Amino acid sequence: MSAKDLMRMEKIVLEKVCWKVKATTAFQFLQLYYSLLQENLPLERRNSINFERLEAQLKACHCRIIFSKAKPSVLALSIIALEIQAQKCVELTEGIECLQKHSKINGRDLTFWQELVSKCLTEYSSNKCSKPNVQKLKWIVSGRTARQLKHSYYRITHLPTIPEMVP
Repeated sequence: MSAKDLMRMEKIVLEKVCWKVKATTAFQFLQLYYSLLQENLPLERRNSINFERLEAQLKACHCRIIFSKAKPSVLALSIIALEIQAQKCVELTEGIECLQKHSKINGRDLTFWQELVSKCLTEYSSNKCSKPNVQKLKWIVSGRTARQLKHSYYRITHLPTIPEMVP
Protein backbone atom coordinates (compact mmCIF):
# COMPACT_ATOMS: atom_id res chain seq x y z
CA MET A 1 0.00 0.00 0.00
CA SER A 2 1.45 3.34 -0.99
CA ALA A 3 1.20 6.75 0.65
CA LYS A 4 -1.06 7.81 -2.20
CA ASP A 5 -3.46 4.94 -1.41
CA LEU A 6 -3.53 5.92 2.26
CA MET A 7 -4.27 9.53 1.45
CA ARG A 8 -7.08 8.47 -0.90
CA MET A 9 -8.58 6.25 1.84
CA GLU A 10 -8.27 9.06 4.36
CA LYS A 11 -10.12 11.40 2.01
CA ILE A 12 -12.93 8.85 1.55
CA VAL A 13 -13.33 8.44 5.32
CA LEU A 14 -13.35 12.20 5.88
CA GLU A 15 -16.01 12.64 3.20
CA LYS A 16 -18.14 9.93 4.85
CA VAL A 17 -18.04 11.77 8.19
CA CYS A 18 -18.64 15.12 6.45
CA TRP A 19 -15.16 16.33 7.47
CA LYS A 20 -16.28 16.46 11.12
CA VAL A 21 -13.44 14.69 12.86
CA LYS A 22 -13.33 16.55 16.16
CA ALA A 23 -15.18 14.32 18.59
CA THR A 24 -15.81 15.42 22.15
CA THR A 25 -13.68 13.38 24.55
CA ALA A 26 -14.40 12.09 28.03
CA PHE A 27 -11.81 14.58 29.33
CA GLN A 28 -13.74 17.48 27.81
CA PHE A 29 -16.97 16.21 29.38
CA LEU A 30 -15.12 15.83 32.68
CA GLN A 31 -14.00 19.47 32.50
CA LEU A 32 -17.50 20.65 31.60
CA TYR A 33 -19.30 18.64 34.28
CA TYR A 34 -16.73 19.63 36.90
CA SER A 35 -17.09 23.34 36.15
CA LEU A 36 -20.88 23.14 36.19
CA LEU A 37 -20.90 21.34 39.54
CA GLN A 38 -18.34 23.72 41.05
CA GLU A 39 -20.73 26.61 40.38
CA ASN A 40 -23.32 24.95 42.62
CA LEU A 41 -20.99 24.35 45.53
CA PRO A 42 -20.63 26.82 48.39
CA LEU A 43 -17.20 28.51 48.46
CA GLU A 44 -16.02 26.55 51.50
CA ARG A 45 -16.76 23.19 49.77
CA ARG A 46 -15.24 23.96 46.33
CA ASN A 47 -11.95 22.26 47.16
CA SER A 48 -13.67 19.03 48.23
CA ILE A 49 -13.65 17.71 44.66
CA ASN A 50 -10.16 17.74 43.16
CA PHE A 51 -10.03 17.93 39.34
CA GLU A 52 -6.51 16.43 39.16
CA ARG A 53 -7.82 13.38 41.02
CA LEU A 54 -10.72 13.06 38.58
CA GLU A 55 -8.30 13.34 35.67
CA ALA A 56 -6.08 10.62 37.16
CA GLN A 57 -9.12 8.38 37.57
CA LEU A 58 -10.06 8.94 33.93
CA LYS A 59 -6.51 8.05 32.87
CA ALA A 60 -6.68 4.86 34.93
CA CYS A 61 -9.93 3.92 33.22
CA HIS A 62 -8.48 4.60 29.78
CA CYS A 63 -5.84 1.94 30.51
CA ARG A 64 -8.59 -0.67 30.21
CA ILE A 65 -9.91 -1.59 26.78
CA ILE A 66 -13.49 -1.98 28.05
CA PHE A 67 -13.76 1.79 28.59
CA SER A 68 -13.23 2.45 24.89
CA LYS A 69 -16.82 1.23 24.49
CA ALA A 70 -18.24 3.79 26.91
CA LYS A 71 -19.77 7.00 25.66
CA PRO A 72 -17.45 9.83 26.73
CA SER A 73 -20.27 11.68 28.53
CA VAL A 74 -21.27 8.56 30.50
CA LEU A 75 -17.70 7.75 31.50
CA ALA A 76 -17.06 11.30 32.70
CA LEU A 77 -20.31 11.47 34.66
CA SER A 78 -19.64 8.04 36.19
CA ILE A 79 -16.26 9.16 37.48
CA ILE A 80 -17.63 12.40 38.92
CA ALA A 81 -20.65 10.68 40.50
CA LEU A 82 -18.42 8.13 42.23
CA GLU A 83 -16.11 10.86 43.51
CA ILE A 84 -19.07 12.81 44.87
CA GLN A 85 -20.23 9.69 46.70
CA ALA A 86 -16.72 9.07 48.05
CA GLN A 87 -16.35 12.68 49.25
CA LYS A 88 -19.91 12.65 50.66
CA CYS A 89 -20.93 15.81 48.79
CA VAL A 90 -24.64 15.17 49.17
CA GLU A 91 -25.46 18.67 47.95
CA LEU A 92 -24.19 17.71 44.48
CA THR A 93 -26.42 14.65 44.07
CA GLU A 94 -29.13 16.78 42.53
CA GLY A 95 -26.55 18.32 40.19
CA ILE A 96 -25.52 14.86 38.98
CA GLU A 97 -29.17 13.99 38.30
CA CYS A 98 -29.58 17.25 36.40
CA LEU A 99 -26.46 16.59 34.29
CA GLN A 100 -27.68 13.06 33.63
CA LYS A 101 -31.05 14.36 32.46
CA HIS A 102 -29.63 17.11 30.23
CA SER A 103 -27.01 14.77 28.77
CA LYS A 104 -29.75 12.19 28.08
CA ILE A 105 -27.88 9.46 29.91
CA ASN A 106 -29.91 6.37 30.76
CA GLY A 107 -29.90 5.50 34.46
CA ARG A 108 -29.05 1.85 33.78
CA ASP A 109 -26.10 2.89 31.60
CA LEU A 110 -24.80 5.23 34.28
CA THR A 111 -25.09 2.53 36.97
CA PHE A 112 -23.42 -0.06 34.72
CA TRP A 113 -20.42 2.18 33.96
CA GLN A 114 -20.18 3.40 37.56
CA GLU A 115 -19.79 -0.22 38.67
CA LEU A 116 -17.06 -0.82 36.08
CA VAL A 117 -15.26 2.42 37.01
CA SER A 118 -15.47 1.54 40.70
CA LYS A 119 -14.05 -1.92 40.07
CA CYS A 120 -11.27 -0.50 37.89
CA LEU A 121 -10.27 2.14 40.42
CA THR A 122 -10.32 -0.40 43.26
CA GLU A 123 -8.02 -2.71 41.33
CA TYR A 124 -5.85 0.20 40.22
CA SER A 125 -5.28 1.35 43.78
CA SER A 126 -4.66 -2.15 45.17
CA ASN A 127 -1.22 -3.52 46.01
CA LYS A 128 -1.33 -6.13 43.25
CA CYS A 129 -1.31 -3.34 40.67
CA SER A 130 1.96 -1.90 41.96
CA LYS A 131 3.88 -5.19 41.99
CA PRO A 132 5.96 -5.75 38.86
CA ASN A 133 5.53 -8.95 36.91
CA VAL A 134 8.66 -11.03 37.45
CA GLN A 135 7.97 -13.33 34.51
CA LYS A 136 10.54 -12.97 31.75
CA LEU A 137 9.49 -11.34 28.53
CA LYS A 138 9.04 -13.90 25.76
CA TRP A 139 8.77 -13.03 22.11
CA ILE A 140 6.37 -15.23 20.21
CA VAL A 141 7.03 -15.27 16.49
CA SER A 142 5.78 -17.42 13.66
CA GLY A 143 7.90 -20.27 12.31
CA ARG A 144 8.51 -18.35 9.11
CA THR A 145 9.75 -15.29 10.99
CA ALA A 146 11.94 -17.47 13.21
CA ARG A 147 13.53 -19.08 10.13
CA GLN A 148 14.12 -15.66 8.58
CA LEU A 149 15.76 -14.38 11.75
CA LYS A 150 17.88 -17.52 12.01
CA HIS A 151 19.21 -17.22 8.46
CA SER A 152 19.51 -13.46 8.23
CA TYR A 153 22.76 -11.58 8.49
CA TYR A 154 21.20 -9.15 10.93
CA ARG A 155 20.87 -10.66 14.36
CA ILE A 156 19.62 -9.00 17.50
CA THR A 157 22.27 -9.79 20.06
CA HIS A 158 21.52 -7.40 22.85
CA LEU A 159 19.00 -4.66 23.45
CA PRO A 160 20.32 -1.76 25.53
CA THR A 161 18.79 -1.16 28.93
CA ILE A 162 16.44 1.79 29.09
CA PRO A 163 17.44 3.99 32.02
CA GLU A 164 14.68 4.62 34.55
CA MET A 165 14.32 7.84 36.46
CA VAL A 166 13.61 7.30 40.14
CA PRO A 167 11.49 10.06 41.70
